[in-house]
Amino acid sequence: VGGLHSAISMPVTSMATLFKVTQISYASTSPKLSSKATYPYFLRTIPPDLIQGQAMWQFVAHFRVPSMTFMYTQEAYGEGLFQAVVDKAS
Repeated sequence: VGGLHSAISMPVTSMATLFKVTQISYASTSPKLSSKATYPYFLRTIPPDLIQGQAMWQFVAHFRVPSMTFMYTQEAYGEGLFQAVVDKAS
């Protein structure tokens, strides 16, 4: 079983990959962890932030929010969710 969140899972799975050990996380949602080239032994039981980011953008678009501020933490979860919303907005 892997780390609780992406900021923990990323370095742990990098180390586990060296020993070809699978890591499974129930809460790590960073889209970066979806890269099988980088994290070949990582699995998760929760969808990545791309889905949550898409829902956030649909809310903004539906209600025609003219301007918004996105505050996030500089770690895998915050950055991944922010990037997912930015990608949808483009």
